[in-house]
Amino acid sequence: MHFFAKMFGRLENIPVLCTIKLKQTHITNISNTFYIMEKLATKRQLWALFCITKNDYRNANLTMSQASELIKKYGNKQQPKAQTQKVDKLEEEYLAYMKKQCQSWIAIARKALNIQSVVEDDPRFTDPKKCKKYNFFGYGCGISIINFDKRSKVGKRIMELRAKHRHTIEQMFLNGFTKTEQRYYEKLGCPLLALFTQDIRISRDYVQSIASFMQMHNVKNVELRTFVD
Repeated sequence: MHFFAKMFGRLENIPVLCTIKLKQTHITNISNTFYIMEKLATKRQLWALFCITKNDYRNANLTMSQASELIKKYGNKQQPKAQTQKVDKLEEEYLAYMKKQCQSWIAIARKALNIQSVVEDDPRFTDPKKCKKYNFFGYGCGISIINFDKRSKVGKRIMELRAKHRHTIEQMFLNGFTKTEQRYYEKLGCPLLALFTQDIRISRDYVQSIASFMQMHNVKNVELRTFVD
């Protein structure tokens, strides 16, 4: 103090180099009461708290350590911002096209349901009391596959959409029948969903729709192959 007094004469003449805001923290011990001076939260900390909590802490008189704790507390709970998902036009087109083509699958299925075969257990090999009848509908079982240029990103994407929306497409097909019809054929042992996936003509028409969609989007070397199962 004597050094500064000699240089500047009076205390109020000492130049201010910087200003630090402090907060007096009261701490009580068993036998002593004392005070600790802490720095107040910085503008950057207060801004960070506002961004995280959307609350204004400027008049809360927080210390730097308190603000730091709050930032850690609320910052860890902060949910990541929801990213705006880009609309996948190809996906929209695929679903719209499949919905339109579904009417063809349903029409084939209704014709297939008029073709019924009944197979019975042979009493020579089965206990007559346990003999059962088995109902089969449709044109027979078959499998259809698509070959295409595997270098095509669009072709691969369409196959991904096929897998992703498999249940959606199946539900489209079932919606073409009443609940009564669905229960009736299920009771006979021929669920309509099984008919959709196994009947050679229905499944072929479905896979043909995917192949046609690929060709619409210029996928090369698209080929449909069908096998009797």
